[in-house]
Amino acid sequence: MRKVRPTPRRVAKAQRAGSSIVKGASLRLPPTAAARYNRQLQKLIAEMYRATRVELVRLFESPVAVESHVATDASIASQSRILTNALINRFSALFARAAKGISESMVEEVQTNSATGLRNSLRDISGNITLKTDVLTSGPIADTITASVAENVGLIKSIPQKFLEGVQGAVMRSITSGNGLADLDPYLKDAKGITERRAKNIALDQTRKAYNAINKSRMQGLGVTKFEWIHTGGSQKPRQDHIDMSGNVYSFDDPPVIDQRTGERGIPGQAPNCRCTMRPVLDFGEE
Repeated sequence: MRKVRPTPRRVAKAQRAGSSIVKGASLRLPPTAAARYNRQLQKLIAEMYRATRVELVRLFESPVAVESHVATDASIASQSRILTNALINRFSALFARAAKGISESMVEEVQTNSATGLRNSLRDISGNITLKTDVLTSGPIADTITASVAENVGLIKSIPQKFLEGVQGAVMRSITSGNGLADLDPYLKDAKGITERRAKNIALDQTRKAYNAINKSRMQGLGVTKFEWIHTGGSQKPRQDHIDMSGNVYSFDDPPVIDQRTGERGIPGQAPNCRCTMRPVLDFGEE
């Protein structure tokens, strides 16, 4: 695999500006991958919510529940535990079956976006040479892809567990209070909204993370050792240190601190909910 080198024209232009570096275009992930990922998760959540509510209404409107007014009836408590455990098993299995396919589909789409974006970014500064970034599928990039798929599978599997464990607790509280569905229905709607928002954040966060990680592996494979940090607005609570890093050039071998609390170092998009991007930097002064 040939390494990317800046054209003489770009070198001369940089030298006139008193610099030894040239930069490619910013690498920005199109929103389609995250949107598709989110739609798949929302479909699963909607099915889980619908089935959970149907089963709980059936339980609380059963003759035993009506007769006892959902008070401290031991049989209702026992039935609710059996029901919620069955729901946990049912939807844990459903999400688990879907998780690998959804994750692999997302990573495959992100890989395609990465190849296109990086090729376009490097085309101008490398004299329009053909960069076969799509064939870089071994070594570090293969490890990046495997890790990304595994992380997303784990996150998808956690969605039903978190939702239904909360429902299980809410059911028991509604039995103890004697209010039944009057307490439970508002909880279910709130829990559904929280779960939907969490799924959307997973989709947005993980596609950005995978995209930047794959770009990093590809750039290193092409001999690009540095990147420029670009802060992207839009977050309600932007990280001040990420704002301060915008425009700075860093080495992949010595990345900046991305979390001041833990001292973690990394690239744009690696920290949770980080929307920052990067662009490749060629430093001809090092050659």
